[in-house]
Amino acid sequence: MGRYASEPLTIKNTYIRVWCLEELCYYICENADLLEDNFASDELIDWVADECGLKDLAIKLKTVRRQSVKLESFVAEILNAADYVDDEELKRISRVIRANRSMPETGRLMVLADYFLRGGNFMPALNTYTRLLGMTEDGPDEHQLVRIYVNLGVIYARLFCFEESAGYYMKAYELEPSEDILFPLLAAKRMQLGDMEYLEFISNFEKDTTVSAHLEEVMEQALRQYSDSDRGKMTDSLRKLRMGSDRNEYAAEAFGFLLDEKERYRKYMSE
Repeated sequence: MGRYASEPLTIKNTYIRVWCLEELCYYICENADLLEDNFASDELIDWVADECGLKDLAIKLKTVRRQSVKLESFVAEILNAADYVDDEELKRISRVIRANRSMPETGRLMVLADYFLRGGNFMPALNTYTRLLGMTEDGPDEHQLVRIYVNLGVIYARLFCFEESAGYYMKAYELEPSEDILFPLLAAKRMQLGDMEYLEFISNFEKDTTVSAHLEEVMEQALRQYSDSDRGKMTDSLRKLRMGSDRNEYAAEAFGFLLDEKERYRKYMSE
């Protein structure tokens, strides 16, 4: 409907950009549990009118917002205008929005943080989990704390900050000792420490060596897979060049390889 926008609408709490009414409808259907009252904003209405060229719909949205305090009525107007969903799907979305409205702030923030983490948006996820840990009133319960600590462990591991990762996994393990948490805790420690330091750690920490033994199997399999990959073969080739006599060839190959790796890392972090 209307036209593609020359400037996208950025959804405030998730930073997702949409370029047309149908993309906005898709966002609503896929993320109904993330919608908050500020979704029905002047910015959205003006974008529908000016960027999508749907001035009649914008007038209807203003009228709906003025007549009803319920976000589901505002959302229904958008979805119905595009004939995007059937009645059953519209009822489902309305139920999700109502359930989200009755949820305490802690629950809403957990949903948002988990959404960022699933999408690989690590810094917004980290900031939202940290915000949850800073709540002094009506903060996370013990079960939620375990989830937060585990997910912070995941985030820091993905950012290659293994000491911080191990610290959060340890916090989770102290609250809920289980193999599901022990495995990533040991993995973070394995990446953080040298061989002798790691052996000393597990000898003082792990009574049963089943989990650490399984970790070593996983590590060995990962190393084999890397060795068989194109990047693994490239690093092996560079290693052989380094041991050879042509230092100029090695320097040129290593420089190009590192440039590619830096670009891959920058892209990974930006996503």
